[in-house]
Amino acid sequence: MKKIIFVVILIFVLVFIIYQANDNELIDYMSLGDSINEGINSYGNHSYGYNDYLKSYLENNDLLHKYNAYYSKNNYTIIDLLDDINDNKSILYDDKNYNIKKELREADLVTIAIGMDELVEILNNNDLSNFTNIKSKLDTLVNNMDSLLKNITSLSKTKIVLIGYYNPYEDSKELNRIFAYLNDKYQSLANKYKIIYVDIYNIIKQDKNYLPNDKDYHLTSRGYLKIANEVIKKIEKNL
Repeated sequence: MKKIIFVVILIFVLVFIIYQANDNELIDYMSLGDSINEGINSYGNHSYGYNDYLKSYLENNDLLHKYNAYYSKNNYTIIDLLDDINDNKSILYDDKNYNIKKELREADLVTIAIGMDELVEILNNNDLSNFTNIKSKLDTLVNNMDSLLKNITSLSKTKIVLIGYYNPYEDSKELNRIFAYLNDKYQSLANKYKIIYVDIYNIIKQDKNYLPNDKDYHLTSRGYLKIANEVIKKIEKNL
């Protein structure tokens, strides 16, 4: 009888070890951000966001274990997300609490796309030819992102991807200067915190059809797919 019990326990332990080994090969993916993460399209409707395409990529390659986009929402600012992390906010979904610090600690992949609302407000309400004034506002945006990344990287020691900004307006030398400045600052932040930076400025600039509504700064689903493909290029060699 003791021998039978021992064999049963041994089988259980082996099954558990095999399950854990297989589970550890899969990815817990956490997407953080604003309406870009929500997949809001150029006409205010919910579409397929870049993170949805990335989730599908992981699923299709049998790499996804868990997906979490509970800390992504419309009009979510860098400061909002930073406050939620500092407050260790929990969200109730399907009778389960999702604690942001716990989710960050357990994630294998974190993508961050946030700050577009703040940037659009800066661009809409300032004289773009006055770069000195614009620069001070951009620096505030960058400093807020610095604080956010400091908090996130203190919790998560895994693959973290920061996604940059695209220009939702007609090209101009003033805007080119602004986005070049932002991209340089964000690349420096990525280097500082040893994370991946995805510069999407030029890839969205290549096709005006990604932004068909001149009264709205959101992309088409094809535009979000383009971003997803750039993210995949950056991470797939390390998966």
